[in-house]
Amino acid sequence: MISQFKKRSFIDMNFSRITDNPFIFLSWVTAIGLFISLTEATIKIKLEKRNLYRKKIELIKSLYPKKLV
Repeated sequence: MISQFKKRSFIDMNFSRITDNPFIFLSWVTAIGLFISLTEATIKIKLEKRNLYRKKIELIKSLYPKKLV
């Protein structure tokens, strides 16, 4: 069954046809954009959690009395 198909090497592929179909191009751009957006959102959420944790620690430390000498 494999012999029925013409084996193409990587060099023989015509990459100029990819941009001929705007749907494929827009799909790739959208996929890359979604990946970047999700990565950015994940980083922002992690930074906000870390900053919130630090603020909680500072607030707790400020509630306890300081050492009186």
